[in-house]
Amino acid sequence: MNNAKSIGIAVASLLGIVLVVGGIKGGQIAAMVQAGENTPAPSETVSTFTTEIQKWPNSYTAMGTVEASEGIVIAAEVAGKVKEIRFKSGEQVKKGTVILVQESGNEQSQLSAAEARLRLAKSNHERLVELRKRNTVSQSELDTAVQQMESAEGDVGDLKATLDKKIVRAPFDGRLGIRKVDLGEDLQVGGEIVSLQATNSVRVNFPVPQFWLVQMNRGLPVEVNVGDGSDATITGEITAIGAEISSVTRNAIVQSYLQNEKNQLIPGMAVETKVTLSDPQEVLAVPSTAVIYAPFGDTVFVIEAGEKAGTFKARQQFVRLGKARGDFVEIVDGLKVGDVVASAGAFKLLNGQAVTVSTLPTPEFKLEPTPADS
Repeated sequence: MNNAKSIGIAVASLLGIVLVVGGIKGGQIAAMVQAGENTPAPSETVSTFTTEIQKWPNSYTAMGTVEASEGIVIAAEVAGKVKEIRFKSGEQVKKGTVILVQESGNEQSQLSAAEARLRLAKSNHERLVELRKRNTVSQSELDTAVQQMESAEGDVGDLKATLDKKIVRAPFDGRLGIRKVDLGEDLQVGGEIVSLQATNSVRVNFPVPQFWLVQMNRGLPVEVNVGDGSDATITGEITAIGAEISSVTRNAIVQSYLQNEKNQLIPGMAVETKVTLSDPQEVLAVPSTAVIYAPFGDTVFVIEAGEKAGTFKARQQFVRLGKARGDFVEIVDGLKVGDVVASAGAFKLLNGQAVTVSTLPTPEFKLEPTPADS
């Protein structure tokens, strides 16, 4: 009985100790929680940007393909062995310049024979005309003479045309490509000789989605980057708009025409093409680094005056974004002109947190940034 009483006293004492210790620790934890709630978050240093109205060019940009204003592969019109090659790969030529000469000995001999037959046919025709005047020959004999003379004229003309085709000439001014024939080679009809491209002026074709197509018109200015790593551009205008939209890409092809005196654009080259559609648009813009992107909504931190003079705090503000251009993004709703937002360091902020505005230089934000090559 005494043992049971002793055990009960020990258990009660232990429970009392546990309750006392638990109470003390609970009070300490509650005090720490209250202290944490009453202690403000530490101040964060941020860079700021004052929202402003910017004029953005209303333009469309796409990758286009350069084509020569005129471009063909010069080919043999008649069969024959290559006798002379009168051009060098890559050189500029004028219209009518002789490019290549084919062997024509057989055709020359045939032409001499045909011309002899023609002379005989003409002489016979003239004689029969005089005889017919005296009714010495019939009309059918004269008609036969006329037919023989015209047939001989046709043979001569055909051979002269063949001989002319054996002297291959440039059909227009342009630059020749790489030679595709050799001396002594037997060229067949259609055999390729060399490419000829008129590159003093070029066409640039580029795809346009159906959304943008309604804003495209002939005569709109086009600017093409020459693609040599510099900022050099060539200007032109839209000259044609495709009559149909691809059912696969939902794009139409728009064509522009540009002068290319310095031969900076080469047929087949891919180039960046920009079309200026109308007057610049006025938009409220902030640097894209100021925006906190999230699934539940995009936000920025507006920097406002704190409760004490000379202090600042951050207020998280939901915004609706528009188009992006360069280092900036358009704010459609949520901000007004003159609002100051955190442009760098915003990801560190909490709503209502104290901030310190940095006095250090910040990177310059540009509408058309041009990163330096590394």
